[in-house]
Amino acid sequence: MNIFLIGVIVSIIVYLVVGLYAGRQVKDVNDYYVSGRNAPTLLISGTLFASMLSVNGFMGDQGWCYTGNITSLVFLNALCACGYVFGPLVFGRYLRRSECTTMPEYFGARYKDLKIRRVAAVITIVSLTAYLLACITGVGILMQELTGFSYEACLLLAWGCFTAFTFYSGSKGVVLTDTIMFLVFLFAAILSGPVIFGAQGGISELLANLMNNPAAPEGLLDFHGNIAGTGAQDVFGAMMYAITMGIIWFITVAVSPWQAGRNLMAKSEHVTFRSGVIAAICTVIFLMYLNLQSVAVLNLNGALEDPQRVLIWASFEVLPKLLGTLLLAGIMAAGLSSASTFLSVIGFSVTSDIIKKDFKDEAAQLRFSRIVMLVVGVLALILAYMGLGGIRVISWFASTIIAASWVVPGVGSVLSKKLSAAGARYSMIAGFAGFMVTKCLSGFGIQPFASIFVNFLDPFFIGLYLSLIFAVIGSKLQPVGKEEAEYRKELLVLPESEKSAAEYKRDRMYGYLLIAVGIATTCFLLFGWALPYNGIL
Repeated sequence: MNIFLIGVIVSIIVYLVVGLYAGRQVKDVNDYYVSGRNAPTLLISGTLFASMLSVNGFMGDQGWCYTGNITSLVFLNALCACGYVFGPLVFGRYLRRSECTTMPEYFGARYKDLKIRRVAAVITIVSLTAYLLACITGVGILMQELTGFSYEACLLLAWGCFTAFTFYSGSKGVVLTDTIMFLVFLFAAILSGPVIFGAQGGISELLANLMNNPAAPEGLLDFHGNIAGTGAQDVFGAMMYAITMGIIWFITVAVSPWQAGRNLMAKSEHVTFRSGVIAAICTVIFLMYLNLQSVAVLNLNGALEDPQRVLIWASFEVLPKLLGTLLLAGIMAAGLSSASTFLSVIGFSVTSDIIKKDFKDEAAQLRFSRIVMLVVGVLALILAYMGLGGIRVISWFASTIIAASWVVPGVGSVLSKKLSAAGARYSMIAGFAGFMVTKCLSGFGIQPFASIFVNFLDPFFIGLYLSLIFAVIGSKLQPVGKEEAEYRKELLVLPESEKSAAEYKRDRMYGYLLIAVGIATTCFLLFGWALPYNGIL
């Protein structure tokens, strides 16, 4: 047994202990579903970023950078980060005011419609099962590298790890373990950067080395990235791909059940905004730092057979053993944290929004919720054994489902006086079906869909257009009812507990920090990359 395996096993044991401890603190359904609604800024920001990054952020996305698309990803992440600010301001804080336990429950309460609650639950389950599948796959690959066991055995181990503490402790354990995992991979990646950069000549030589590296992928440092890596035929198509995916992730972090749903656990509305700022900064700064490490490996080994293992290779071959162990534990943490989040949200939706069952007491409901979560985990494990696709492909497919179907009824639930229950329900179904059908047709190469569904006719946009159209149609056919209108008015009323001037003063400081980070990032990209690369500096 090597030091890498020992380190990861120790970290997993720590997560299990923390999860079991948190489970002992669960006293009722409120604790299990929304962590008692008292989570502070650190815990909310930790669970937001940990569940968003996942194993895809350390493997799938880094492989994409390694093969030439770091500029595409930097641009995409900048758009994604905006969703962390937009989401709490226009949706998340109102979601918290509803005092619901799940996102589908919110839709049902806001539109006074049980049907939309169940539609939202089905979409949640489909989308997050795909995410869960990507997480299990990624952690399984890492365990295979460390143990030498078969891939199938590693999938079972990965599944057992996150299922053990998630089904017992619920959201209380997920939020706590997510934050610990967030700190682990943050610390690991920060320490690994100088070593990886130093191995290829230092951070100051990174740009020059990549420019002179014959193994560097075509377009690696250009603003559009590697055109082939985006599936496009020209620069416009490559940029449109990055913009499309950026919009998708913007919407996803703003309204998805595993991101916006974290607002239900926040201690106050101020916490939702502050957590969003921290998550936005991490999305831009930390991920760019991680992306640069991946492309730095091109100067050390430009011929990896499996690009998505680029940081795993660096852990084994470049970093000192102790630091390599820490980075591998960080990658493992990213996968486990996201898997626990997705499993918990799926389990909550199945129990609360799909199955309507009368329980004699909350203890019985807790037992039933845990059984459901275990069953869902087993189904995800079976799907993982089927090997349905790459980590990045599955993750981005899952995010698009939510973005295409939820943005109109989600944001419209706050901003629109005219969007009715029928309009919201039709909108959600149309967005989901429109994306799924066109994505399948274009994916199977069926003409003319394989050729015309590009750029502004991407399957995501088709789903979004249909979602908007059917929102209008449904609202015309069945206008907003009195109960819906009154509920929306109640949501717009600022609670007395949120009116503290001191709290708003702290919020402004977070806003100023966000502006400062944006200016600093722009200067870095301009003077450290764009101008030197184009021979201006």
